[in-house]
Amino acid sequence: MKKTQLVFVPAPGFGHLVPAVQLAKTVLERNDSFLITMLAINNPFDGGISKNIKSLASIYTEIRFIEIPETIPAPPPDALAVSPASAFTSYINDHKTLVKDTIVNLVMAHNPAPIASVVVDMFCTAFIDVSKELGVPSHVFYTCDAAFLALTLYLSDREDKGEPKFSPTDPDYIIPCYSNPVPYRVMPLLHTDVAYEAIANHGRKFKDSNGIIVNTFSEAESHAVSALLARDDIPPIFNVGPLIDHTGKSLSGSDAVKRDEILKWLDDQPEKSVVFLCFGSRGCFDEAQLKEIAIGLERSGRRRDCPTDFVKAEVITKAVKTMMEQGGELRNKAKETSEMAKKAVMEGGSSYVAFGNLIDQWLGSKPRRA
Repeated sequence: MKKTQLVFVPAPGFGHLVPAVQLAKTVLERNDSFLITMLAINNPFDGGISKNIKSLASIYTEIRFIEIPETIPAPPPDALAVSPASAFTSYINDHKTLVKDTIVNLVMAHNPAPIASVVVDMFCTAFIDVSKELGVPSHVFYTCDAAFLALTLYLSDREDKGEPKFSPTDPDYIIPCYSNPVPYRVMPLLHTDVAYEAIANHGRKFKDSNGIIVNTFSEAESHAVSALLARDDIPPIFNVGPLIDHTGKSLSGSDAVKRDEILKWLDDQPEKSVVFLCFGSRGCFDEAQLKEIAIGLERSGRRRDCPTDFVKAEVITKAVKTMMEQGGELRNKAKETSEMAKKAVMEGGSSYVAFGNLIDQWLGSKPRRA
């Protein structure tokens, strides 16, 4: 019998939705007494999200999916042009009443079991207020790394102290979560005041939650994790990653076929002969940048099967050649990190223990020791 409920509210993006589902799936694998509901918000810029939700719901039948009504207008283009992060945050915030009504009418009324937590995405911190209004705990699910979490909290600290926002003329920043000074140019997300304030506000709201769940493992980010653990003014941190769909179960139909084709192509290539250029799930470039990437790959002399800041062709050429000809150390490090990740999620590993402590908190049990 399901005795305790969890309500997940992921951000409406595939890179946030799938990790949230993977987190929920792992919870049920560790303790199947939970009843889990996933509240899905519409993405006005990606019609494929609704299709993905339906696909995930058909695959993970043990999780209940509820789509929030599509009544909130998309952010205006001018706001998006100034700061996508700020505009997207405002769009999410406008769903507070809808999310609260859904929890009351379709979750609480559907099942009398108590809600152990409302687990909100890192960009959905407005719903921490909703959980407080309903008298239930909340946890933040942070899909990025621990270092960026610590940076987000650092920005909120600066704002609360009245310190100025970042500026191009500033010297490199000494930020506790990073072992080296950080130059302004490598943080384009924070180059506008509205974006800076939006991220800082999220960091401020994190402190109002009952815990922060991070999709990382302690061994991978020892410096950042230590910086977080040294703070006594933030909720407990649970490093439970990596949360990865190793089986590819989250894909179905034509997407699953494409995945299989890609993996077969990779398996057929000579060992250590592939460089993967990753631009993120929302990566996009103007025509000039695409040409520079293509030229850089062409000059590298390597085969290519696929076509931020502007990067010159010669920089790409040098990077690809260096990786292919002198990248042994990096490849070995990647392999070592992969092995550490596997150990972290195995019984007795750091993430396995952290996950147990998280479940214990939800159930009101005594935490376990690592």
